[in-house]
Order: sequence, then structure tokens, then C-alpha cells
Amino acid sequence: MKLGGNIGKRVEKGISKGKEYAWRIIIGTAIAIGLILIGRPLFSLIKTSIEIRQLNKEKAIYEASIRRDSLLIENLKNDEFLEQYAREKYFMQAKGEQVFIVE
Repeated sequence: MKLGGNIGKRVEKGISKGKEYAWRIIIGTAIAIGLILIGRPLFSLIKTSIEIRQLNKEKAIYEASIRRDSLLIENLKNDEFLEQYAREKYFMQAKGEQVFIVE
């Protein structure tokens, strides 16, 4: 009987090892599928977040440019500023005036 008992124990150990191996494969597969299903949207979320940050930086640059241009437009409505601006930027001169460009 001792001989039969040893074989039974070995068979039981083999079956339990097979079940353990099967459960490891099932759990490993479930984890892999979970990582794939979670990883793709997570990667997309990170990519979108980076793009949003870049667009916000561009937005700030454009808003600053709009403020600067709006201020210039308001100042150009003033004749004195317009005359000064034309002289500085476009080297314009008044009648009877001579302009010397020094760089």
C-alpha cells in the first residue's frame, strides 16, 4: 500500500502543479490584456496633455501680441504719436526738414 500511496501523492502533486501553472498563465494573460487596454488610452492621454500645454503656450504668445498691437492701434489714433512713429520706423520727414540716419 505504501507504493500506491506514493504514486497517488505524486499524481496529486502533478495535478496541483498543472493547476498552478494554468492559473499563472490565466493571470498573466489577464494582466497583459489589462495593460494593453489601459496603456493605449493612457499614452493617448499623455500625448494630448503635452499638446494642450504647447497650445496654451502659443495662446499666451498670441494674446501678448494682440495686446501689444491693440495698444499700438490706440496710440496711432493720436496724431503726435503717429508722427513720431512714422519718423522712427519709416524715416519720414516734415516739409523743410532734413533727416540724417546714424547707425
